[in-house]
Amino acid sequence: MLNLNHRTHQTGITLLESLVAMLVLSTGIGALAWTQARHLSDGRDTAARSMALLLTEDLADRMLFNRNAAASGSYQLAWGERPASADCRSAPCLGSALARADLSAWRDALAQALPGSDAHVFAVGGSGRQMGIAISWRSTGASALAPATSLDCPVQSNCHVTYVPF
Repeated sequence: MLNLNHRTHQTGITLLESLVAMLVLSTGIGALAWTQARHLSDGRDTAARSMALLLTEDLADRMLFNRNAAASGSYQLAWGERPASADCRSAPCLGSALARADLSAWRDALAQALPGSDAHVFAVGGSGRQMGIAISWRSTGASALAPATSLDCPVQSNCHVTYVPF
């Protein structure tokens, strides 16, 4: 005969256990999504820093090719300055005309490679034998890196500075 007064205990999952499991799962998925977003942001910053490095090397090579104009200050450029282009295709340019053509072409390449970027080319010290090239670009992260020099990097921007001896 069956005993009907004997209660059986539930052996399945309860509603409370289900809610706790969903909370733990959603917290883990949220953490993974945040990590993925952070990696994407860091990847964009790394790509921008690599492009800034390539562009500073490009201008450094141009200045080394035209050493006399670089030593005389023809390659100096202030933040926000847009140099007028010189026509060096129809006739060869020398000295400061070549420097203007180099700066104009370089600024165009900079604007195309790093939208919203700016540059500053300056003489270092009093000898005239070393130039600094600073490139700034908008930071995609919450914290922009401050430059390692006394150079004023624009607000909410990352900066890369290279020094070129010649």
